[in-house]
Amino acid sequence: MKRNLLLAIPFLALVAFLAWWFRPQPQPLSSAFVSDRNLTLYSSLAQVRTPLATLHYGDSVAVLRRRNENVQVRTKDNLTGWVDGSRLMAPDLWLKCAQLLERARALPLQSRGRTKVKTNLRSEPGRSSPKLYQFSRGVPLEVVGRSVADWVQAADEKDSSEAPQESRKEDWFLVRGLSSAAPGEAAARSDAPGVQNLSDEPVPVAGWVVARFVELDLPDAVRVQTLASDLRPLAWFELNRVPDPSGDKPQYLVAGARGPEGQPCDITALRVFTWNAKRSRYETAFLENQLCGSLPIRVGKGPKGQPEFRFNAMSVKKEEFVFRLEQTIVRRIRNAPPFVSSPLPQPNH
Repeated sequence: MKRNLLLAIPFLALVAFLAWWFRPQPQPLSSAFVSDRNLTLYSSLAQVRTPLATLHYGDSVAVLRRRNENVQVRTKDNLTGWVDGSRLMAPDLWLKCAQLLERARALPLQSRGRTKVKTNLRSEPGRSSPKLYQFSRGVPLEVVGRSVADWVQAADEKDSSEAPQESRKEDWFLVRGLSSAAPGEAAARSDAPGVQNLSDEPVPVAGWVVARFVELDLPDAVRVQTLASDLRPLAWFELNRVPDPSGDKPQYLVAGARGPEGQPCDITALRVFTWNAKRSRYETAFLENQLCGSLPIRVGKGPKGQPEFRFNAMSVKKEEFVFRLEQTIVRRIRNAPPFVSSPLPQPNH
């Protein structure tokens, strides 16, 4: 009897192990994508629980179960645990992200800036549109478009500095950036023992943000003159460079709008700043305040290599405006041929 018992124990242990190994896996209810920079995967919903891994923006997971706001998921590395369901994105919204990114990549860069505060990235202009991501403060962004939406306070945004007004409109920027942490934030992350840090590579993102939450990095050489003219800059470009004893100096185009936000026109004013070598200063070579144009502005070269910039009117006919810089004079060119060379690169500022 004792011998039979000794033989039965390993056999039962083997059966139990095989039953566990070949146990049926929970079938996923759906798939989802992480919509935050960092998302902790926990072992359970208990008050005392173990962090298993840190997921990052764009990571794909299989949804197994839902319990209130919490979701049980399985990662691509076959880790199973619980996460905050409000920080997951449905597949259709993830597809919208991909479409926005493709659209933003195809548009020419108009300006660069950084977030002033934590800023929500949305699928459409408007605070009630689905949130795609949240940028930290100080994150660099590239602006490629503009739109207007009604001001509506969203539940996940607090803009206590300004109270809503009836029929108020606000500007929105179409931007592209990276899903990386703000400067200094990475050092503050918890490095708990045994926690896997999965796929922490920055992922390109694109979408719409409130325009006034972005501090634009206007070139220092023309910042004072631009702001003194009561112009809200939206786009700027280096047109060319001219020789100077201290080194070549860039000459700039600045485009923007005057007056309050919410105007139907993207562009209502232009400034071209050229370098005066004799006086060692920038001067306004061209200004225009009677426009109603739309972004994007495209910069290139004319038949003789002169800098040109062009954009469309905000009208049914979409008339194209073409301007050419000849030495220090800017002229509008009618019936202009296409650029004879690729657009000039937008420098880093």
